Amino acid sequence: MTHLLRGHSSTPRNLTVFTIAAWLVAAIAAGVSGLVNTPGQPPFFLVAFVGVPILTGVAGYALSPAFRAWTGRLSLTWLVGLHLWRFVGLGFVLGWLVGRLPGGFAIPEGLGDIVAAAGALALLPSLRRGTASRTWLLVWNTFGLVDLVSALTVGLLYSNGPLGVLSRGGVTTEPMVLFPVSLIPTFFVPLFILIHLLTFARISNRHTVSDATDPTGRTAHA
Repeated sequence: MTHLLRGHSSTPRNLTVFTIAAWLVAAIAAGVSGLVNTPGQPPFFLVAFVGVPILTGVAGYALSPAFRAWTGRLSLTWLVGLHLWRFVGLGFVLGWLVGRLPGGFAIPEGLGDIVAAAGALALLPSLRRGTASRTWLLVWNTFGLVDLVSALTVGLLYSNGPLGVLSRGGVTTEPMVLFPVSLIPTFFVPLFILIHLLTFARISNRHTVSDATDPTGRTAHA
């Protein structure tokens, strides 16, 4: 793969888009078929949908200079702004209010997502101006990553499988593995874990707290 990514500057972008599209199609198929909803059984497929893409993305970043160079040109404003989708956490809280999700999962994880989305919204103006605080960006990025890892962990602990030690025969997180909501743990959460990791890499470079380029490749101006 490293050899392929060195071939042309557009190859990392095209390969990434193709891989994400294939991953999304597989996640949709798994959700529709019920592959990730396995009551009473270990969540092998769910864990695979989380672990394999993350390991693949980290390996690609570590092994391919071309991929690292391409991701280094992505707009940091865009990477942070993508997290606005996490206002979906409001739906978790509503799910608890109507008795569809356990409060031990819905309240902390739903509110965590809302805070992460609100933090992204608050950072966007300073990122566009090139005046974003590296400290606050690091705090937000750390919180957002921990929130996603926590959501996966607590979701399993309240699941309807053998890991669901907190469900105690009550309300479980089964709605989270029913399509189309199943796309959250099988696609969006691992994808945004990767985006958080990429953002850490960008923060570590003292020249990239402000955008060098926008998503189309044009030079960004403060």
